[in-house]
Amino acid sequence: MSFGQVIKGTILPRVQLKELWDQDTALDTGSNNPTYIAKKNMPDSAQETGAITPFVRLAGKIVNGIETMTIDETGFIPRVSLTFVDGAGEFAGDNFPKTDIVMSVYLKANNENFKPVRCDFIITGVTSMPTAKSVGIGTTYTVKGELFIPRAYTNISKSYAKLNSKDALKRVCDELGLGFAENESSPSDKMTWINSNMSSLQFIQHVVEHAYQDDDSFFMAFIDKYYYLNYIEVNRQLLAEDFDATFQSYVDPLIPGVSQSLKDDPQAANVQGVAVPNYLTTEVRAKNKFNYIEKLNLVSNHGEIIKTQGYKKNIYYYDHLRRADEPSEKFVDFFMTPLKSIDRRQDNFLIPDEESLAENMVKKWMNIDYGNAHPEWNAARLTNSHNLKELDKLKLKVTLNNIHFQTARGFTIPVYVSINQAERTLKSKETTLDTNSATDLQREGPDAQLTGYYYVMGAKYHFDRLNPSAFTTELFLARREWAPSKIIDPNA
Repeated sequence: MSFGQVIKGTILPRVQLKELWDQDTALDTGSNNPTYIAKKNMPDSAQETGAITPFVRLAGKIVNGIETMTIDETGFIPRVSLTFVDGAGEFAGDNFPKTDIVMSVYLKANNENFKPVRCDFIITGVTSMPTAKSVGIGTTYTVKGELFIPRAYTNISKSYAKLNSKDALKRVCDELGLGFAENESSPSDKMTWINSNMSSLQFIQHVVEHAYQDDDSFFMAFIDKYYYLNYIEVNRQLLAEDFDATFQSYVDPLIPGVSQSLKDDPQAANVQGVAVPNYLTTEVRAKNKFNYIEKLNLVSNHGEIIKTQGYKKNIYYYDHLRRADEPSEKFVDFFMTPLKSIDRRQDNFLIPDEESLAENMVKKWMNIDYGNAHPEWNAARLTNSHNLKELDKLKLKVTLNNIHFQTARGFTIPVYVSINQAERTLKSKETTLDTNSATDLQREGPDAQLTGYYYVMGAKYHFDRLNPSAFTTELFLARREWAPSKIIDPNA
């Protein structure tokens, strides 16, 4: 992966989190002047804290009896859903979270090179019902919330003069105490950005909607579970050509791009904490490794998006400053289609076979342009939304055991999907099997349609008490080019 595709933090978060660990006092007898010192139940004192089950504090109490929990990073801001059984009535009556509406969550990382998950969530809803007799006595609570960012919800009116979108967002992050992370980009959208009585979170999304660099770029932004605002030039991420490296356990090099040294000496990576290429795989020999895909399936919204958003857009606006003899000549309109990668085959894009759908066009009236925004204000809004919708048409959803700290939203990740010879034949136009034994039929090789580079559009981290692995990670992977449904021989 090129340096420009690496998402790196340029501002560290300063959000003040709530106290998570119990404090008490103990007499310090190791000094000549005995004094009382604070003693905390820190995670290092109990290795299972936050590792076997989530550590959650709600309304000043540690939550026991957790059945399920999900941290959802598929929207603009992380959300949480927690279900637990209160068998002792600790959260009943006056102890119900009525005014203390911030919930703290801790998930331990299984490797010291990774940062644990430590979040505060503002509670947006609580429901309760009697616990089913098959589970036990007490009350079952379901708690929902979103990442708590102090001072982010008040509407304000403020301007950010003569800044491009990236610098304006950095200024907002500095005001909120959020971190700021980005891949390499140089927005050409300098203007005075005005927050006209919006909350800071709404204003951030407003700026990103209109961010512009050039006609071959488009942007998205989201806040992650570590309190960073990620400002991503997505088109750069879709052009990945090499592997990323991170601290991981043993990984067997499977597909082109892995360094030759690891191919020659696979045992060199069989050490905890060695930097090796980061990718996901379904190959059997990777089973029980951190990067093994337990389940995968394709999720399509193609028809719904084509029906409502169209494949092409025709946008209109009135340019008040445009020189023209007649007022009608100040109306500007142009067509827009999704961006395409350089030197990629046209027929690998998700264009409907039905001609009427492929030509489906949505007309969009924008506004009157008075010249008080950057020149590409209208185009940027459509470029960003239209290309992000293109990535939402078809996604590969993969499930991995445990919390997968190696891959996060916004990353580009290579995925190796293996199939045996029999499956490969069914996916091609061949009608005979090129094999002479059952062993050959089970020999694994790459699935040409699904193997490749993907952009991580979102992630969900699940805990389920009844799941043997307890924790699982769902990654929602997208890309622009997809191989044809059948492997086509160009000489046929």
